Amino acid sequence: MDVEEHVKLWNLASIKIWDVRRKVLSAGEQAEGYRLPASGFLYAVKGSATVSMDGNAYAVDKMQVLHGGKGVRLDIAVAEELFEYYLILYRASLPISGSRELHSLLAKHMPFHVQYAFVPSYPVVLYDKVRQMNAHWKHNESLAKLEVKTLFYQYIHELLRQLNMQHILFTKPDLVAQAVRYLHDHYTQPIMVEPLAELLDCSSGHLSRMFKKETGSSIIAYLTVIRLNKAKELLLQTDVTLQEIAESIGIPDVMYFNRLFKKHAGVSPGRFRGKVIRLPADQNYAMRKSESSIVRRRLRGYIRINDDNHYQHNRKGDLRIPMKSKPSVTMLLLLSLTLLLSACSTTSNTSSANGNAQSSSSAEPTAASQSSEQPAAQERVIKHAWGETVIKGEPKHIISLFPAATDYLLALGIVPDAASSNEEGSDQFPTYLSDRLEGKENIGWQVDLNLESILATDPDLIVGQDFMGDSFESLSKIAPTLFAEKVKDEQGIIRMKTSLLQLGDMLDKTEEARKVIEDYEKQAAEALEKIKQAIGDETVMFLRLSDKEVRYYSKRNYEVLYDDLALQAPPSIPDPAESMEVISLEALPSINPDHIFLLSSDPEETSELQKTAVWKNLKAVQNNHVYLVDYGLWFQGPGGPIGQSKIIEEAVNYLTQ
Repeated sequence: MDVEEHVKLWNLASIKIWDVRRKVLSAGEQAEGYRLPASGFLYAVKGSATVSMDGNAYAVDKMQVLHGGKGVRLDIAVAEELFEYYLILYRASLPISGSRELHSLLAKHMPFHVQYAFVPSYPVVLYDKVRQMNAHWKHNESLAKLEVKTLFYQYIHELLRQLNMQHILFTKPDLVAQAVRYLHDHYTQPIMVEPLAELLDCSSGHLSRMFKKETGSSIIAYLTVIRLNKAKELLLQTDVTLQEIAESIGIPDVMYFNRLFKKHAGVSPGRFRGKVIRLPADQNYAMRKSESSIVRRRLRGYIRINDDNHYQHNRKGDLRIPMKSKPSVTMLLLLSLTLLLSACSTTSNTSSANGNAQSSSSAEPTAASQSSEQPAAQERVIKHAWGETVIKGEPKHIISLFPAATDYLLALGIVPDAASSNEEGSDQFPTYLSDRLEGKENIGWQVDLNLESILATDPDLIVGQDFMGDSFESLSKIAPTLFAEKVKDEQGIIRMKTSLLQLGDMLDKTEEARKVIEDYEKQAAEALEKIKQAIGDETVMFLRLSDKEVRYYSKRNYEVLYDDLALQAPPSIPDPAESMEVISLEALPSINPDHIFLLSSDPEETSELQKTAVWKNLKAVQNNHVYLVDYGLWFQGPGGPIGQSKIIEEAVNYLTQ
């Protein structure tokens, strides 16, 4: 452990004390399943106990210290005597921007999240700070709260000094194990990725990537397997109704539960219950064992979907299926042979007797049968970068897997019956498209494809986005699949018009695409003139706050600003080959644009930025030329005809007011 580097991060951190409490557990008592709402120290005062943090067990005696990060599950089991301890919860935040040294430190260490336990060399000094913190915390006066913070810093100073004298091993928090445990503990409740990531003190994108890497499954798909395995258990062991089962596993819509179960298990819940012999309630069987404990090396076993039809259990005797009496196989073969010989004999005799007359009489029923048939549906074969897609007739049930694809479809006059959400963890459509999708089914965020939810919509055409190309074969097994492609020019700039025309050609909507482009070009030309008259050659910059970084995007994604509206970008705009560039807050004054479009999905992060002296001294800030823009439109909208059209409207309103 490099205490010196931890000290540097503690020096840079802003600390907020969340809670200070004293607890006493009696002999034999347990405290289970408490998930830390913030980072925290547990300081043992009397007695002993087994304290587990995310399954890592520590034998704790008096005057010992444990530390765990936000979201850690805390379990305490007291054996023979009482156990008294203090719990100090705090939150630490670091500056939005920082030096290379800070980013390097963060890549290697995060002292507020690590897990460790140690026996202090001088425990009384630490105990005195903890005791005083608890005493002052009981008072509501501001001065008392300030005293608690002062004592906390003194506690940290002494703690780090003593840690430096010992060789303590730190355990980094296992995000995936924590997430898995949470899903198993809370599958009956509504769960979304964003709140889960907030609980575990990380971004939703980072959690999703790590979860997929470790388990091979998305978080929602993993949750679905947990719920349906529990449903199978209830179907086998109880007589409760399907509605009750659906509600008990967190899926209150019993019709959706039925569809999901059938897609997952291959049979409906009713048939599953009827065909499978139930086991005694006290008998251990494979399904129950698979859900009993969370062991990291076996995580992948929970999300294997292909073997979920193997729900039969070995028992002596046959299943009690009513059987009708059947003729023997020999009798059936004899009967079939007799009928075949009879038919051949009749045909031969008729042909010999009637000669050529047979051909004219046999043609009549054929023609009649052909006239009664419905005309075959027109078939189109579409060739594209991922292979070929065959579309028969006019698709009636189209779904879209990504906001940009939804934008293209709506612009072409096609309203999908189901579409993806605005972002990961959200159940809302993109804000700028929501009015056009009113009443349509939301199938959630599909960057990590959830094939079950897609299958449940029963589509006859799937429209995805080009980055989903690796899933073309899997999606095509569900329904004919096309991908909307964001076509780039030789500079690497995404060209909306080319992209729209390409999809329009695929969907036989070329004329509609051309009309959309014509209207768009007219709107952009008029807007360009208005903006030019209002701001002249003043510079305009688009910034996004994300994960405590300031990101500056190039015209690769924002042709609408820097090409269609010809806005004057600062000289340091990234090359189009690079989508964006992270810049430090200290670098902004050297760029100092006249106007800033600021995008952030976190109001607290925005507020923190606005309090800094660097930000307040920017020319755009002082002239009130900073425009807080909508995430759903300004992040998902670029590249789509409807999105870019609405961005033009907003840009005109902001820059000409």
